[in-house]
Amino acid sequence: MNYTQDNDYSFLLAIEQGLLSSMMQFASAENIGKVVKILDEKDFIHKQNGAIFKAIIKLFNDDKPIDENFILLQNKDITEQAVIDVLAKSPIANIVDMAQIVKHHSLDRQMLITAAKIKEGDFTLIGHLQSLKEEQDANGDIRDLKAFDEKFEAYISSLDLDVERIKNKKVEYLYDNFIVKNDIVMIVARPGTGKSLLSVALCNMFLSEEKIKRVFYLDGDNSELTIKTRNIHLLKEKFGNRLNYFVELTQTKLTEIINELMKKDLTDCLIIFDSIKNFIVGDRNSHKDVTKLMKMLKKLRKNGATIIFLHHQNKLQKEFNSEFAGSSAFAEDVALAFELRKNEDKQTYILIPIKDRNNTSDYIAFKYNQDNTLTKVDVDYAMETNEDLEIKEEIIRFIASCNEKPKYSDILCTLTDAGYNKDKANKIIQNGKDKYWKATRIPRQNNKLVFELLDNPDSQDNSINRGL
Repeated sequence: MNYTQDNDYSFLLAIEQGLLSSMMQFASAENIGKVVKILDEKDFIHKQNGAIFKAIIKLFNDDKPIDENFILLQNKDITEQAVIDVLAKSPIANIVDMAQIVKHHSLDRQMLITAAKIKEGDFTLIGHLQSLKEEQDANGDIRDLKAFDEKFEAYISSLDLDVERIKNKKVEYLYDNFIVKNDIVMIVARPGTGKSLLSVALCNMFLSEEKIKRVFYLDGDNSELTIKTRNIHLLKEKFGNRLNYFVELTQTKLTEIINELMKKDLTDCLIIFDSIKNFIVGDRNSHKDVTKLMKMLKKLRKNGATIIFLHHQNKLQKEFNSEFAGSSAFAEDVALAFELRKNEDKQTYILIPIKDRNNTSDYIAFKYNQDNTLTKVDVDYAMETNEDLEIKEEIIRFIASCNEKPKYSDILCTLTDAGYNKDKANKIIQNGKDKYWKATRIPRQNNKLVFELLDNPDSQDNSINRGL
């Protein structure tokens, strides 16, 4: 509906004025209370009517007369003509029905505006549009309300929060604040980064260390040839029925497996979806379709499973800013989400938290081993590129060669003169503090900041922790 058309606007204006007239004439606690539950001033298409509505509520709450003079005193922006137009309307006995009509058209306007913004590319508003639709569907259920009774209290108590259970509830990890047990974890990366290698290695180690009892690996991406080159068949021989690996199955067969799992007790089971796009019935950009998929994952979680699903980022673009492809619904129900990056210089894999519901996770990094295991490594080491290493070594050589402790500007000038980017050089200087060198202020020399090397500044052996 186009609310700029004269007929539509005149209709709504008359409805609003009739409602306000009724509120002034029948200003009982019951009537005002019901209207306030439905409307606020922003729901009126005419701002003057919204201001008069707010004034009526204020006067009623302050136990003051609700008449023309008091309304005008409440807000200097309310015109006398607007109040006269309201008073000229005959009051309507059924105030609630009128309020619901005003609310209905207000929600219609909000949905049209929100839908237009989504059409222009703001997909973050999809959830808001759905909320408006649900509110519109619920509009009208305001009459014949009943007081709380014993039956209601018993029903609510049976479903209410169990305080003692929550007190004893702890976040349990399968590994080092990384994979949350009995929850949903998303790992996103660009194609070819190593998501599958990482997840298979985790399965291997969790089974070996008996962190979990069984793995169901649903592989919709890779071929049997790829599986052989990664020696996954050897893991199957090793673990037998504790590792169920499904590859080159149709979507129908994969769906059948999931449906069977949803009927089982999945306590201490790990389920991997590689990758999640293979399990969407519909469009991955559709909030509705993705929400349906996430409900399935939540059902598996409710049955006791720990779930990891692998997901793709969009293709690299000039101004790439999307953490993952498709609808935002992918991230709404996960406990943790990580972006996986690979440093080709160090052959390391870095996982960067992009969602942390429990606020306990941090960056974590690994090296991948050919026996399908991972070795945890220091994050700074893992992220260090060959150029980073060159800059670090140049800083160490420069500090060591100075007769006097150099200032920050001395180090920075040396690096920029050598052709290194200023911002990159500054980052390496700052990151290396208290690790390779320390910075000290000298009060007697105008608080000058000088640098000196620490002992054993670059020990690679200390940067890697062998094994999980």
